[in-house]
Amino acid sequence: MRLKSTAGVLIALGTVAPGLAAQSADSVQLTLARALGIAEGNNPTYRQANNNALLNGIEMRSTWFDELLPRVNLSLFDTGFRGNLQRIGFDNFGNPIANPSADWNYFSTTTQAMSLNWNMRGRSLFQAHRRQSITNEDRDLSVVRALTGLQVQIQRLYMDALEQRDLMFAEEELVEARRIDMTVAERLFSLALRTRVDVLNAELAVEQQLLTLRQQRAAYEQAVLALRTQLGREELVSLSLADEELPIFDPSVLDVEELVASALVVNPELRQSRLSVQSATLGVQETQNSWWPSVSVGVDIYRRSQAPRTGSVFDVGISEPLDAQFRVNFSIPMFNNYFQNRQGMEQAAVQLDNDREAEREARLRIEETVRSAVLEISNQYESLRLAGRSSEIAQEALRLAREEYRISARTFEDLRASFDSEATTRRQVITARHSFVDALLSLEEAIGVRVRGGSPPPSASASGGS
Repeated sequence: MRLKSTAGVLIALGTVAPGLAAQSADSVQLTLARALGIAEGNNPTYRQANNNALLNGIEMRSTWFDELLPRVNLSLFDTGFRGNLQRIGFDNFGNPIANPSADWNYFSTTTQAMSLNWNMRGRSLFQAHRRQSITNEDRDLSVVRALTGLQVQIQRLYMDALEQRDLMFAEEELVEARRIDMTVAERLFSLALRTRVDVLNAELAVEQQLLTLRQQRAAYEQAVLALRTQLGREELVSLSLADEELPIFDPSVLDVEELVASALVVNPELRQSRLSVQSATLGVQETQNSWWPSVSVGVDIYRRSQAPRTGSVFDVGISEPLDAQFRVNFSIPMFNNYFQNRQGMEQAAVQLDNDREAEREARLRIEETVRSAVLEISNQYESLRLAGRSSEIAQEALRLAREEYRISARTFEDLRASFDSEATTRRQVITARHSFVDALLSLEEAIGVRVRGGSPPPSASASGGS
């Protein structure tokens, strides 16, 4: 029985250990800083936000040349060949008469022209520049928001993988502990101090612990897979996580009011809400332009060559004099589409009120989230302290239970209860440590900046891991 049980344990462990050895031999050693760098260079969502921000420069230049500066149109070598036939003419008094020389007349022209046009209505020029500035700022905030969310998500996935790995290592230690206890039960059975039931129960405990280990290993592999997917690097087939010191500290040093004030200033979501209010305010001003006069200014400069028949077709000469014309149009269309204009103004005013309420709602929600996160991190810190103390008590109780079992002062069922209690508290300590880190990440996500000590996570350019 002992040989059979021991062989079963070794075979089961053998199915786990070679996989770990192969993984460590072929996988990439991944630190948290390197994971952040890789994600910033390859995560599809973050790259989309960066790609959208690349439009800022070209759209701002387009606004300058299309809205603020005169629009320039240049036409070169506009050549044409025409013919007409007029059978009816007019006498000196304007009466129609038959054309005595009705025949086809042919002529050609070639024109080079440049025109400058400039249109303005109310403060539309300045508003166009302000509208584009708001659009660019919104894209920049989207990049900041995407980066903040990505950093928090990568840290959360990395820490979750570390948690699953720590739990897997704990289950491996528990397998070895169960195997030792089975050896003790077999020895006592051989000395006729225990029955075969104890040996079977010990063997059952080993098998159940091996099953738990296998399930935990699958959970670890799934956590690593989720991290690899978020990194955005398809070639990272296998990852080996480096040990990271968990940022655990006493949250009593946190000032809730200071954290809330900081969140109301730097939180990207709230900043975008304020930007929406600015955009709606500008929208109200834009609708009021319908009451302002419209001004259009234009200058045309051209050289035209005309000759009978094909004499001016593709005429590239510059002997013709320059002609020019200047125009100014001024109109007051305030009564055109009066009710439609009033409707647009009312809709813009309602949109402004709604955006203000949305910004106030976001401010209240962020304040609540920060305060709730501070309460949660304090609760997790206290849970970690209690879990650590419980683990110490359970370990001491298990040590004493084993001694009492060896001297026949305790049954195997009593010992197994101590086994389960110690294993539970061991898992609780690991879970509590990572739950504290998860609460810390939630707090930092709500604020928009780090609240722990040290420098912020490195960017992709700084880490060189992209």
